[in-house]
Amino acid sequence: MRNTPMEPSTPVCRPDGWHCLPVEQVLAALATEAERGLPGAEAARRLAEGGANELVDRGARSPWIILWEQLSAVMVLILLGAAGLSLVLGKWLEAGAILAIVVLFVVLGFLQDYRAEKAIAALRKLAVPDVRVRRDGALRTVGARELVPGDVIVLEAGNLVPADVRFIECTNLRVQEAALTGESEAVEKDTAPLARADVPLGDRLNMGYMGTVVTYGRGRAVVVETGMGTELGKIATLIQEVKAELTPLQQRLDAVGKQLAAAGIAVAGLIMTVGLSAGEPLDGMILTAISVAVAFIPEGLPAVVTFTLALGAQRMLARRALIRKLPAVETLGSVTTICSDKTGTLTENRMSATAACVAGRCLRRGESGGFGDSPAALELLLAAGALCNDAVWQPDGPVGDPTEGALLAAAVEAGLAMAELRRALPRVAELPFDSERKRMSTLHRFARSMADGPPQAAARLAAMAGTPYVVFTKGAPDSLLPLATNLWDGERPVPMDEARAAHIRSQQEALARDGMRVLGVAFRPLAEPVSANALEEQLVFVGLVGLIDPPRPVVRQAVQTCLRAGIRPVMITGDHPLTACSIARELGISDGGVVLSGEQLSRMSAEQLAADVETVSVYARVTPEHKLKIVEALQRKGHIVAMTGDGINDAPALKKADIGVAMGVTGTDVAKEAADMVLLDDDFATIVAAVEEGRMIYDNLRRFIKFAVAGNVGKVGVMLLWPMPFFLTGQPLESTVAILPLQLLWLNLMTDGLLGLSMGVEQAEKRVMQRPPRSPADGVFSDGMGWQVAWVGGFIAAVTLAVGYGYYLQGLPQWQTMIFTTLAFLQIFQALATRSSHESLWRLGLFTNRLMVLVIFLIVLLQVAALTVPPLRDIFLRLTPLSPVDFLLCVGLGGTLLLAVEAEKWLLRRRQAR
Repeated sequence: MRNTPMEPSTPVCRPDGWHCLPVEQVLAALATEAERGLPGAEAARRLAEGGANELVDRGARSPWIILWEQLSAVMVLILLGAAGLSLVLGKWLEAGAILAIVVLFVVLGFLQDYRAEKAIAALRKLAVPDVRVRRDGALRTVGARELVPGDVIVLEAGNLVPADVRFIECTNLRVQEAALTGESEAVEKDTAPLARADVPLGDRLNMGYMGTVVTYGRGRAVVVETGMGTELGKIATLIQEVKAELTPLQQRLDAVGKQLAAAGIAVAGLIMTVGLSAGEPLDGMILTAISVAVAFIPEGLPAVVTFTLALGAQRMLARRALIRKLPAVETLGSVTTICSDKTGTLTENRMSATAACVAGRCLRRGESGGFGDSPAALELLLAAGALCNDAVWQPDGPVGDPTEGALLAAAVEAGLAMAELRRALPRVAELPFDSERKRMSTLHRFARSMADGPPQAAARLAAMAGTPYVVFTKGAPDSLLPLATNLWDGERPVPMDEARAAHIRSQQEALARDGMRVLGVAFRPLAEPVSANALEEQLVFVGLVGLIDPPRPVVRQAVQTCLRAGIRPVMITGDHPLTACSIARELGISDGGVVLSGEQLSRMSAEQLAADVETVSVYARVTPEHKLKIVEALQRKGHIVAMTGDGINDAPALKKADIGVAMGVTGTDVAKEAADMVLLDDDFATIVAAVEEGRMIYDNLRRFIKFAVAGNVGKVGVMLLWPMPFFLTGQPLESTVAILPLQLLWLNLMTDGLLGLSMGVEQAEKRVMQRPPRSPADGVFSDGMGWQVAWVGGFIAAVTLAVGYGYYLQGLPQWQTMIFTTLAFLQIFQALATRSSHESLWRLGLFTNRLMVLVIFLIVLLQVAALTVPPLRDIFLRLTPLSPVDFLLCVGLGGTLLLAVEAEKWLLRRRQAR
C-alpha cells in the first residue's frame, strides 16, 4: 500500500502558517497579549480595515439572470417558435398549450436554479451570534461579526468556533471537526507548535476552525483569520468559483433540438419550393411549410422531459431520495464514478468497539454485535472500560464522548447491567484524562450493603481484585505499559516482562494497521484509598480495545451492485490513510492497493493526477481543494461523476460534480444546498436505487425521442414524397399537399403529446443494472437508434403513401382522410412496439403500462370523433367520412408496423443469444 512516498524537503513555515509558530511568536505577530487581548480602539481599527467576520456572497446570479438563462435554452426557444408558428396558423388553442408548457418548463427550472444559489447562505448561518473575548484586559461578550485577528477568545464545551484560531491554552479541549475535515472522532487540542507547514487540517492539533464545535473541556485562543480568510471562507470561495454546467441530458437535448430545428427548416423550404414550382399559391405553401416545420420538431419533448423527470423525482422520493434539480434525475443514469465521503456516508459516523485483545487472544466483533466465544477476561476488560468512563447510557444509546460511548455500548451489548454495576462499584475518586498523560483513572469502592447483593460482574471483579477498592485506568497503550507491573492472563496477574510487553505492542500495531484507534485498559487492587497522584502505579494490564467508525451494514452489497453496473466507487475522505484503506478494503472499494494522501495530492500536477485518477480508489487526509481536483480530473477523463458527502468540506465538490448527493440526516445545510439530490435516510444503497431510476428515466426519454422523431420523419416523408410520382409521370394532381396543416397539427398533438407522456411511466427493462453506463460521448441516436428511426419513419411513410396513392388513383374522395387516419393508427401501434427495445409486447404484457392503454383508448375516441362529428370533421379538419371497411383497413395497416418492429426485436434477441 502506497501511503507515504519519498518525502520532500521540509517546507519553511510561512508567516501565515500559524500552526508552526510557538504561542509567543503568534501573539507577537498579531500584536496582542494573552491576558489583556486587544485594546478596544485597535480592534475597531482592524474591523474597519479588514471587514466584518462573515462570509461574503460573491458573484451570485440574480433572479433575472437565472430567468434569462431559462428562457434562452434551446428547447424553450424552439417551443416559443412553435407557439409563434401556431399563432400564424391561427391555431390559438395549440399556441396556448405550447406557451403553458413554456411557462411550466421555465418556472420549474428557475425555482431549481434559484434554490441552488442558497449554498452560501447556508454557510453564513454557521457564524455564531456571540463570543466571549478579552478587550482591554476585561472579558466581554461581542457579536462574532466584530471579531478581528488578534482577539483572544474563551471557548468551552458546546461553543461553536467563531473564526480560525490558534490555541494558546487547552484544558482537556476536544473539537468536533467532522463537518470540515471528515474525521469522525473529536480531535484533542494542544498548544505545541508543529514541525511542518503542509500538515493537513485534521492534523493541526493547535488550531481551531470556524464552524467546528467544542465538545469537551475549555481553552483560550487567539483569532488568526476571519471572514473569507478562514478555511470556511475558502470553501465558500470554491463553491462560488464552480461554474454551473449543462447536465448530459441537457447537452443531448440541446443537440437534438438544434438538429431537428435545422432539419425542419430545410424540409419546409424544400416542400415550399416543390409546391411553388407546381403552381400552388404562395400563401397556402407558406402555411404548409410552417406546419411541416412544426411537424418535424417534437413539440411535446420539453413537456415529456419535465413530466418524466418530475415523475421520476416522485418515485425517488418514495425510495428516500429527494431531488433538488430535475435534470439530476436522468444524470444519475449516466454516472460512471461515485466519489463518496467516508464519515457518515459509507460509515455510521459513530465509534464502535470492534476488536479486543485479552489473555493472549485477539477477538473480533461479529455481525450480531458480540465477540463470540470469548474468555472471561473480556468481561473484566469491558467492565473496566465502562466504569472508567463519563458517558451515560440512555434508552436510545450512549450520550457523551464518542470513544467512551463506544466502550459503554460494548459493555451493554455483552450483557453487563451498567446501572447495577455502577451501584455495586461507586466511583469515589478520579484522575481526569489529559493530553500529556494520555490516560484516565477512576477509583471505585465495592459496595457491601446492596439489598440483593452485587451483580455477578461486580462479584467477579471483587474476587479478581481481592480488595475493597479497585482502580480502573484506560488510555494510550504506550502510556499504560510503562506503568504496568503485571499482566492479567485470564485467571491471575503474572509479571509483565519484555516479551509480554512486545506481544502487546505487536497486537496494538496489528489493530492500528486495520485503521482502528487502540486503547489499553488496566486495573489495580487497593486495600485503602490513595491520593489521586498515586492511583496510576503498579497497574495490572488487562488488554486492548480497537475502535473504529464501522461501515454501514448495507453498503458492501450496494458497492457490489455498483461494480456490476460498471460504476466505480471511489472513497475521498479527510480521515487517516490506514482507517480509509481498512474501510475501503472491507467494503470492496479497494483491494488494499494504492492510497493517495492529501500531501501527495498537493505535490501532484494536473497531468500526474490525471494519470492516476482512474486507478486510485482511496484518497485520505484530503482538503476541499483536493476533492475538487479529483472530481475535475475524473471529468476531464470523460467520466460522469457523482459525489456524495455530508460535510461543509464536501460542498465545493458536490456542486462541481455532475450529480451531487448530500446526506439528509447527518448532512449540513451547506452540503444539502450545494447538492442535486439529498438522501433522506443517509443510506448509500439509496444511491444505487437512484441510479437504476435514472437509467430507466433516460431509457424512457430516449424511447419517446425515437417514437416522436420516427413518426415525424414518416409524416414529413409523406408530405415530401406525395407529389413526386405525379411530377415524374406528368399525371394531374389535385393537391401537392398530402394532408392539410391543421390535420398535421392534430396528429402531432395526439401522438407527440398524449402518447409521449404515457411513455414516461414505462417500467425499467430487465438487467438495467447489469449493463455498463452510457458513454458520455454517446448521443441520443447512438446504439443503432438512428437506424431504427430511419427505417420506422420510412415504413410509416411507405404504408401511408401506398394507401393514399391507391385511393387517389381510384378517384376516391376520401384519399386524404385515409392518409390522415392511417398515420394516426400507425403511430398508435408504433407506441406499443416502442415500449421496449428488446422485449416483445407479449412478454411485457399489454396492461403493464395502464396509462398508455388509457391514452390509446382516448386517442381512438378522439380520432373517431374527428371522423364522425360534423363540425370537427367538416369545418375544423375538413375530412371526408369513412366507411367501416375503410376505418378497419387503417387499423390493420397500423398493425403492420407493430409486427415489423416485433420481428426486428426477435432477430435482435436471436443474434444476442448466439
